[in-house]
Amino acid sequence: MIDLLDAASFELADASDWYETRAIGLGDRFLDEVESAFALIEENQELGSVWLLEGMPPNVRHFPLQTFPYSIVYVLEPHLVVVAMAHESQEPRYWIDRLDEIDRTS
Repeated sequence: MIDLLDAASFELADASDWYETRAIGLGDRFLDEVESAFALIEENQELGSVWLLEGMPPNVRHFPLQTFPYSIVYVLEPHLVVVAMAHESQEPRYWIDRLDEIDRTS
């Protein structure tokens, strides 16, 4: 099961709403692609690439969507948690403080 931090859930809903205002049904297409990506990640948790940026913790992975300019940012420890739904145009480390929100005792 994939857990989403509250901030990641907000980003997902916000992006879906934004796409829906651009074209009816586009928000649903975005959510469908995200759900498919979540299923792939659940099946193979190491599918996403380790994010090799300076200052990035070694356990952070990202999985880019095929159609939309977003990546699913997630960690595997202590369990599978989506930290951010990051748009390609955002600073790549904007969500790094969210790692402190993950319950490390689970």
